[in-house]
Amino acid sequence: MIRIFFLIGISFLFQDHSKKKTEFTTLVYPPDRHAPIHKATSVHLFAMMAVIGRTDVTPNDPQGLAVTRLSATDKPEDRNDDDDLTAYGLNSGQNNIIYNISMEGLDVYDGKTPKQRLNHPMGITCTTDGAVYIADTENHRIVKLINSSGHLSFVNSFGKKGSKEGQFNNPTGIACDLTGRLYIADRENDRIQITDSTGKILSVIGEKSDSNFTKLFKPASISLIDPSDTYNYYHTGFIIVTDLNDSRIQKFSLDGKFLGGIQPGEYGFEKVKLTSSAIDFYGNIWVTDAHNHTIHKFTKDLIYITSFGTPGQGEREFLEPRSIAIWKRFGQVFIADKASAQYYHIGTDILNFKISQVDTSIHFDFFLTETSKVTAKILDENNQFVASLVWNKIHDLGQQTLVWNRYGSENPEFFSYFKKMRALKNQDSTVVTYPQLPSGLYKIVVEAKTTYVYNRYFTKKIEIEFTF
Repeated sequence: MIRIFFLIGISFLFQDHSKKKTEFTTLVYPPDRHAPIHKATSVHLFAMMAVIGRTDVTPNDPQGLAVTRLSATDKPEDRNDDDDLTAYGLNSGQNNIIYNISMEGLDVYDGKTPKQRLNHPMGITCTTDGAVYIADTENHRIVKLINSSGHLSFVNSFGKKGSKEGQFNNPTGIACDLTGRLYIADRENDRIQITDSTGKILSVIGEKSDSNFTKLFKPASISLIDPSDTYNYYHTGFIIVTDLNDSRIQKFSLDGKFLGGIQPGEYGFEKVKLTSSAIDFYGNIWVTDAHNHTIHKFTKDLIYITSFGTPGQGEREFLEPRSIAIWKRFGQVFIADKASAQYYHIGTDILNFKISQVDTSIHFDFFLTETSKVTAKILDENNQFVASLVWNKIHDLGQQTLVWNRYGSENPEFFSYFKKMRALKNQDSTVVTYPQLPSGLYKIVVEAKTTYVYNRYFTKKIEIEFTF
């Protein structure tokens, strides 16, 4: 018979681990020395706008968000130059774009002439070479800007109000692939138009269909992952569209073939307002939900993983999240809600931990919210090591089971270099095992960290005592 006593929490490296508390860690804040401000509010914006004399710029209906690493300043060989990203945020109520010109400074684009000005823009996408495309919603067109020397300037626009190919009626979402093709959510025309960078129509998704699921109805946001992207683990491409009055998620191939869909009842929500989506390195899909003030995470196959965040304006809370953007290389996540802009890293969480005895073995079942490097060990009642179940091994996200046969083993942490070399020489990698341990009080310690480079700052750790 199993008895369980639990001690569960998280551990941040370089902090006092003795003060533990339960936190949901699907997303985690970066360390302070990396990003002193992880939640920017109107107060932060006012202070930064004052520096450039633009205190007239205030948060007003924030919408689309896009992020990139400009190739003109990228130095991939320099580990100290790995996170100098440029982020663009649509401040739709004031018809402008707020963006950073450095890690410390901001600037604003609002157009110098009537032709250059935006009208309640909803969607934005960008490229590493400095091109920025905006779904200029109430002007029913697509606007192209260029970021040159850190400042945005108008290039051109295409489209006008209408229902013919190349025309738009309230375009709200936009994404681009690495070849320069644009995927535009043409909301009131119930379709996705795919164009080249000049606006030439290449194809259309959503017009002729016998299926209620593949026919689009008021598509609002769109995101994609390119199969040729260096930071695409599976090297498959697809697009994600939210539609049906912001309640449904649909997945298509890049050439428009329907691949799947999901509605809120299938992942436990009665009502949602899905405002944007983003796709990470592993193809996982993240969707903002303004109605429930949360972020939903799905696998690349649209299997629900978890939701992160609760309503409010505090830490790890959201107020009508509007947009999300992810820099795939390092798992950096940017979220804009009604009142703030927040910065996270993709973390991992250990959920639904259960212990059971099957015959003479002990089974440990749990759910990982992210592909993770997992270490698990058994300690005795004196907190002394007795067995290793797994050591720094990559596990895919989802349901996990570890089995302890109640035998002791050698601790890999202290497995000396010489023993390793001898085992390799003898082609014997078997860990030394010891006699089966008697019944009593034990503790399992499970640690998980992501596969992203910033995992050195974060480890999710749970400790649960049990008897058998």
